[in-house]
Parts: sequence; C-alpha cells; structure tokens
Amino acid sequence: MKSMDLSNHSIQEGIFFLFLSACLFWYGMDSYSNSFNKDWSQSPYLFPVLVSLLMAVLAVSLFYQGVKQTKDGVENESSSTKKCTVQVLVVLGITLLYYVALAVLKIPYVTFGILAWSLTISNFEIVTVVFLFAMMFYLGVRKLPILILVPIGTSLFLSVTFRAMLHVLLP
Repeated sequence: MKSMDLSNHSIQEGIFFLFLSACLFWYGMDSYSNSFNKDWSQSPYLFPVLVSLLMAVLAVSLFYQGVKQTKDGVENESSSTKKCTVQVLVVLGITLLYYVALAVLKIPYVTFGILAWSLTISNFEIVTVVFLFAMMFYLGVRKLPILILVPIGTSLFLSVTFRAMLHVLLP
C-alpha cells in the first residue's frame, strides 16, 4: 500500500483549509459560549460556525481528491507552482487593498430617491464596485457589460439587502 504523498497540493490545501475551518469553528463556539445571548437564531456567532462547517466539507473534498490523485499515480505539476503562487499573491494583494480602502477612505454619503426606495451610496458601495471590477479584470473577464453590471449589481444587492431589509450597518 502506498503512503500518502504530502507534496500533493490538493492534500496540502485540504489540510490547511481543514485547520482554518477548525479555528473558525472554535472561534464561533468560544465566542458563543462567552456571549450573553444564548439563542442561536439571534447569535452573530452562528455565521462563522456555518461557514466553518461548509469549509470543512470542502477541505475534506480537496483532501480526498489529493489522495485519489496520489493513489492513481497522477504526478503533481510543479512547473506551474510559481505562476500560481504569483497569481494567489496578486489576488491577496487586491483583497488587502480592498480592506484598507474600506477602513481608510471616507467618502460622504449620497442618497438617491428611487420610487419608494431611498438608496444611500457610501464608501462600501464605491470601494466594492472598484474591487470587483479590478478582480474580474485580473481574472480575465473582458466583456464590458459584465465588467460594469456585475460589480454594480452585486454592490446594490448587498446594500439593499443589508441596509434596507436586514437593517445591518455596512462598513
């Protein structure tokens, strides 16, 4: 019987995301046990617990895929590892810029009245549109209608859903 090859990227990623999932699950459960609100339906710590469970399922799937590749004798492609590392670092850099822009930029609120809805555009909407546009462009989307409509639609959907319907403050 073959031993498990830990140089397989799918196995490494599966272990890494399983570890992240366990940390997120521990955070959610620990925070919930220390909070005064003991009703799960109203607890803000239910979301990290659910995300951690979903992440664990995906991590186990990655791990299984890596074990299956190792068992089938599929060689790990190391020639594209450097290119993938650079791409991941660029995506992480763009994401870091997004979070910094959310924290640092202070754009004044602008309110538009649309029929019965009042739409407030703030820092979150503008930075999210720019972030999604940059990320989609970097990932290879070149169709102009998609590059414009998806970021604007996503930002408006999040804004209306969280501000108007759920009454949650956005950053």
